Amino acid sequence: MNCLPLVKIKGSQKYYLKLSHGQRYQHFILMTTFILLILTGFPLKFYYYDWAKTVMKFMGGPEVTTIIHRAAGLTMVGLFFFHWYYLFRNLFKYYLIPSLSKKSFSFKGMMKFIYYSPMFPRVKDIKDFIEFLKYALFITDEKPKHERFHWREKFDYWAVFWGIPVLGFTGWILWFETLSTQYFPGWVINISLIAHSDEALLAASVILVWHMYNAHVNYDKFPMSPLFLTGYLPEDIMKHEYYLEWERINELVKKFPELQVNDDEYKQRMMEYETMVANYFAEQESDEGEKI
Repeated sequence: MNCLPLVKIKGSQKYYLKLSHGQRYQHFILMTTFILLILTGFPLKFYYYDWAKTVMKFMGGPEVTTIIHRAAGLTMVGLFFFHWYYLFRNLFKYYLIPSLSKKSFSFKGMMKFIYYSPMFPRVKDIKDFIEFLKYALFITDEKPKHERFHWREKFDYWAVFWGIPVLGFTGWILWFETLSTQYFPGWVINISLIAHSDEALLAASVILVWHMYNAHVNYDKFPMSPLFLTGYLPEDIMKHEYYLEWERINELVKKFPELQVNDDEYKQRMMEYETMVANYFAEQESDEGEKI
């Protein structure tokens, strides 16, 4: 994230950084595989309904639908392991290597680093949830002030973090039923079928209702938040939803003005540069023509 400006200015609007390129790519893969798993998984589960037969026919038949479902599942599980690598890489890059080089490493310091990482649940999240309930019940007029990720987003994150291993393990057992019976009793197959389908139904419900409302359909973001496409949020949303992060970024920009970029000025400079280069080559061609 350190290679991206914290604030971009377009026209008279400021946009604040919230997701890095890598985080957006991971979200895109997760979103794509999740949609594919829904489109293929539920028709396979409810194959006896006409709508399921129609969807599978559109996908290319039951065999192709099954292949797509398994390929999407493998990709999602692969993303899960890559995300573990991403987390450990950040731990090494931002704490272990600097602390070891300065000889200041401590287990307590490492735990503190993990605790204050953006997606780790903290005591503040519990307090924010209580403050939100007070606000929703008209006990107070002040909404909680959130950091970079608030408790609703952390709920989404950890629900997925917990759900993928369950779906992945049970999906593997159902995929290789014969092999699985060599290592597990038969009732594990039945439990895996129930757990896989019910967890998938729960995940689909949470994402399609809870996540879609909070991320896109909410009144201040409707019809769609630009975050998953650009990694940036407009200042009004940033200030409204993530006041503490908005405040922190503004303080950083005051200290380090280079963290703020004016896109309009940059584009204008690039246009002037391209015009200058085009004029230069035009003059060179004109001079060559006169010599001939």
